[in-house]
Amino acid sequence: MNILDQSALDNIRALQRPGSPDLLGRIVELFLTDAPLGVAKVQTAIAAADLETVSITAHSLKSSASYLGATAFSQRMAGLERAARDEDLAACQQLNQGLESDCQDVVDALLQLKDKAA
Repeated sequence: MNILDQSALDNIRALQRPGSPDLLGRIVELFLTDAPLGVAKVQTAIAAADLETVSITAHSLKSSASYLGATAFSQRMAGLERAARDEDLAACQQLNQGLESDCQDVVDALLQLKDKAA
């Protein structure tokens, strides 16, 4: 299974203007920086039963992942966001299992994409 949906990446590439800084590269760099921090924030918030922070952070990660075509990761974040909004800590804890690894899979896929572009 592909971690990244190529059509989402192609949509970003289509927005690139000649002579402008690399749009996809900038978006990838932001995700590479922000996603691991966001996952850590979600995990800390789950441990503290701070479901509002889980919901807000998962929403942001969901959107970023979706934009880059990391569909499975985005869907997992949507589930976390929903569970947090429903105040279902047990579901959040369950969805948290393996979250760091799933994020790392997306990061690795984006790093490979970045290496190919270099």
